Amino acid sequence: MRQRAFAIRHSGGVILWIVVAIALGAAAYFGYRGLLFYRQHVAPAVAEVSKVAGALARYIPSYQLTREPNQIARILDGALRIAPPDDYEGAFGFSFDWMGRNRSQLVALAPKGVPASDIFEGGKGEIRFRPGPHTIFVAVRSDGTDREDMRDGIVKMVNGDAQMEALQPVFIDAGGRRVAAYVGTAESYGGRNKLVFVFLDDGRLLHAVGPAGAFNDGALTRVLAALVATHPANEFLYAHAKEDAIARPANDPCGIAGLPDDFDVVMLSVMCGSKPLDIAIDQSGYEVAREEVVVGSTPKPVVLVLNGYDPIVWNVGQAPGARVAGVLAVGVYRQAVTGLPKTTRMTAYSSSDGPNACRYFRPESGDANALKPVDRRIRELFGRKIGTFRNVKGGERFVVGDVSGDVVHSPNVTLAQVALPPDVLPGGQRGIDRLVKEQALRVATDAEVAAWIAGASQRIGQPADDYRRRVPGVRNDRVYVLVRDVALPAALYGANSHTFIVPPGVPVPAPGARGHNTFLLVDGFKCTGAGCP
Repeated sequence: MRQRAFAIRHSGGVILWIVVAIALGAAAYFGYRGLLFYRQHVAPAVAEVSKVAGALARYIPSYQLTREPNQIARILDGALRIAPPDDYEGAFGFSFDWMGRNRSQLVALAPKGVPASDIFEGGKGEIRFRPGPHTIFVAVRSDGTDREDMRDGIVKMVNGDAQMEALQPVFIDAGGRRVAAYVGTAESYGGRNKLVFVFLDDGRLLHAVGPAGAFNDGALTRVLAALVATHPANEFLYAHAKEDAIARPANDPCGIAGLPDDFDVVMLSVMCGSKPLDIAIDQSGYEVAREEVVVGSTPKPVVLVLNGYDPIVWNVGQAPGARVAGVLAVGVYRQAVTGLPKTTRMTAYSSSDGPNACRYFRPESGDANALKPVDRRIRELFGRKIGTFRNVKGGERFVVGDVSGDVVHSPNVTLAQVALPPDVLPGGQRGIDRLVKEQALRVATDAEVAAWIAGASQRIGQPADDYRRRVPGVRNDRVYVLVRDVALPAALYGANSHTFIVPPGVPVPAPGARGHNTFLLVDGFKCTGAGCP
């Protein structure tokens, strides 16, 4: 049976991408991920060898595609640090280098004396193959493969999905060690074949395929013995990657201390809240809004990861049966939580906390690729993956679990308690409005603005109208008068910047506290700051 041309497809929520014109794209493709996306396993990867090599040839001269056995043996040594078994030789090999470093290698081995045409066929841009009565091997290495991604991929292969039958984890005795392998059978390559996968650290993989009734187990054992001799301490070679082995709990100070042994992680992520609030919870200058969450009955206690960009007040209510084990509120700007008892284990931080802040994380979307680094961070913090992720509400609130009965909000933490204290000046326009109320600033009059423009234009010998056009932000709603020495609010940048008239005797803020603002000095009619001509 002739194999179909390669098609990129999804498997278990993981996405394979190939950027043929970029070295790292090719390296990632020929790594283990490329072998997770097909029931027929190796044939699609092989089909892409010539295609990718041809595309890369226009950009990168340092690639090699060969059927010369000695060259193939050298590529195999670079990929797995072994030689072909005595009764095997290279069928073809692909090696790709970038900046003097090996980035990926792919080698196919076939029994000696078997014409390549009996196994491999194809034309320009593709290579297809079927093992027929023979057992063949494919070895792959891709530099820079992420260990956690590799663990995830192995688990997906073993669990199987709608497009690929599950593989069984087994141990094969070879070289005095028990090698962890994944074995299955499939209707592929024109017959029923046995499939074997053996993973190694550093993005290395050995794949064997042959007829189910006449698979060459002896050749496989010899290859594995060679691997054992050259890789005596290699995690993936000797241990199966199990689902519970993916998550390794860590005592991370950015997590939540004192959590129970068993819980699920529920992550809710939005850019901003839904209901605007007339408060400030940080000095970012961004407007604050509230987001409603209700937790009901769940199979296990839940840890809520509340994830935002703008400052958000997450108002969390509980229905009968709710078990909130803890809350992590993390965002670019401050995230606050109300509605839960003070006894709830809680951690909150944002990227605006300073250089020593805990690392902020947030997915740009809900697809698998965007969630991958976030899920990795969740495993670092809590020792398990995200159980539920939502970035869209089904109504006016996020609902976690089965909600029935009355929803209760604890009065322990109120809106007033999470707002900035009265002695802290809010950022942005809210801070400006407070300074006006405190009479440290006042809105400039038309006459004051015109008087400064006239004095400055006369000083430099330029018509007043021309000079006015050169000073941005000279509108009454953007111009204030500094009444006294005052510290301006934070976050007066970009669209939040203003123009300030500085009367004689009132100091201009220090350079580091000026933001993107413009200061018009009445004494001498000079201008300093971001908007000066």
